[in-house]
Amino acid sequence: MIIPIDFVAGAHGNFLEIVLNRFFGVVSDREHAFTSLGTSHSKSQNYLNQRLFVAKHWFETPHSLDEHSQVISIQFDQEDLLLLSSVSLLRAGDMGIDNDKLEIDTFQKLDNMYYGSVLKEITNAYKFLDPATNSIPRNILREFFKFGFKDPDTNGYWKKQQQMYYTQPVFVFHFKAFYDFDLFVETLENLEKFIGRTFNFCNEIRQLHENFLSMIPYKLHKYQCDKILGNIYSNTDFSIPKLTLLQESYLNAHLEKKYNKEMPFNDSSYFTSTDDVLYYINTQAPNL
Repeated sequence: MIIPIDFVAGAHGNFLEIVLNRFFGVVSDREHAFTSLGTSHSKSQNYLNQRLFVAKHWFETPHSLDEHSQVISIQFDQEDLLLLSSVSLLRAGDMGIDNDKLEIDTFQKLDNMYYGSVLKEITNAYKFLDPATNSIPRNILREFFKFGFKDPDTNGYWKKQQQMYYTQPVFVFHFKAFYDFDLFVETLENLEKFIGRTFNFCNEIRQLHENFLSMIPYKLHKYQCDKILGNIYSNTDFSIPKLTLLQESYLNAHLEKKYNKEMPFNDSSYFTSTDDVLYYINTQAPNL
């Protein structure tokens, strides 16, 4: 009987699967942990035949968990949505979608089983878009993703997590634990007790975790955004570096909630200083 790992795309379910199967001593071969994108999707047939822990989007298939007596569920908080969204776009299905270049060939990038529903939402919201152009302007994408950060309950990733429901004992593996080694180890220690197996806490686990973090280019993006917001709120002049599309959406969402002013829709480029942001809010921004 396998032990399911349930997760939303981008929440590192496949990495956790390989960690558990390897260090709980389930598999005999030393599975290569990462693809060039940093995913853990490449698995040998020998590994697949031996594994005990199986990561899938179990929640998407009704009754798929009915026969299982235990479940591991990776869950995130609303404040994790910027990181999760960025990672998911890049890694789901090994699509390699860089959110900062999403305005280029947007229809081609999103018209697939992973993001077709997102593309449909965008085109329904902005009906003037022409698929023949294959691209969607950056300002429109910035505006679309802004709403998912402004009201996280409407965010597609958050809504997916709300579909997770279990009738059996469940171990919640918090998304944040992947980004702090001490918390990662503590969580694995608690998981030992839950499943009744012994984890091998050898030196290799630290190196594997370091490699995992090194392949996530977005891990500091929320910190960067929150630092910018802190300088805006304190009226401190601060240069704004080049940001990704989702970072721009995240900032606009929080600024609109804070000041009840509408951030610019038509600008293809973003602000370059906090002084520019405050000047716009104080002199040009319409009330919401």
